Amino acid sequence: MDAQDCHGKEWDEVQVAGRALSPSETLIIRGELTEPPSWFPAYRELTMKLKGSVVSVILIESERNLRDLYWKWTGRNGGRDFVSDLIFTDEYEPGIKLDARHDRLHPTVTAERIVPENLADLAGRVTALAVWAL
Repeated sequence: MDAQDCHGKEWDEVQVAGRALSPSETLIIRGELTEPPSWFPAYRELTMKLKGSVVSVILIESERNLRDLYWKWTGRNGGRDFVSDLIFTDEYEPGIKLDARHDRLHPTVTAERIVPENLADLAGRVTALAVWAL
């Protein structure tokens, strides 16, 4: 694979704590990306497309005081159908991160929101990081 830009870094610079990522990757979605202005059906479709084919585990990350809020919010309309669990921001779980900001501990796909217009791009970028890790 050609070296490509990943948020200002070459692919060979993207590492997590000096270890290679496993093929059975975990995707960690920042809880805020499930809220408006994200479109909830697009978020659900993204988790459906990635679960099993690209990643084996999908987690939602939130602040401790917001866990119940995200649990209820994502439970509506099938938002947790493809999500394994919720984790706290102060817990480290290896994997790929989908967040509005770059995370220094994880290879990160950044997006301001999840909407139909960026769904294919986000799925492609997560897939590229997962494939790169092989």
